[in-house]
Amino acid sequence: MRTSLIAILIALFLSVSATGQKIQGVWSVTEVTTTGTDGSTRQATQPSMYLFTKTHYSIIVVASSDPRPDIDVEKATAEELRTVFVNNFIANAGTYEVKDGKLTMRPTVAKSPGFMQPGTFSTMSMKIEGNMLTLVSDSSNNGPAKNPVTFKLKRVE
Repeated sequence: MRTSLIAILIALFLSVSATGQKIQGVWSVTEVTTTGTDGSTRQATQPSMYLFTKTHYSIIVVASSDPRPDIDVEKATAEELRTVFVNNFIANAGTYEVKDGKLTMRPTVAKSPGFMQPGTFSTMSMKIEGNMLTLVSDSSNNGPAKNPVTFKLKRVE
């Protein structure tokens, strides 16, 4: 009985470690599905990169359907600056852990200073099938996700 219990614990530990290793690499968003009253599914047409090392991550995403315009920042309006550098661009990096099918990210640097506050985290359910990664927003330091978003990513490297 004791030997069986030890074998099960070792198998569980190895499976959790293997899941963490599977996420390591470079991924690109292919599809985003939002829920709620204006829910939709759209194919990602702009560049993105999710980079996972052993314990750290970095996310950089152009979050619009259209390319970001090349603007003259010295002549741009406040709205043009917000469109290019705030509304349609996501950037943050920090540490992560995978446990029980959940990916928890804790940012240490981010485009938004509020996202860098101590105690900030986001948790997503995670599923890897072949070279595809599906992430579904689950919760954050603000509580459960009210309208979960599903991200489908393809392994680049």
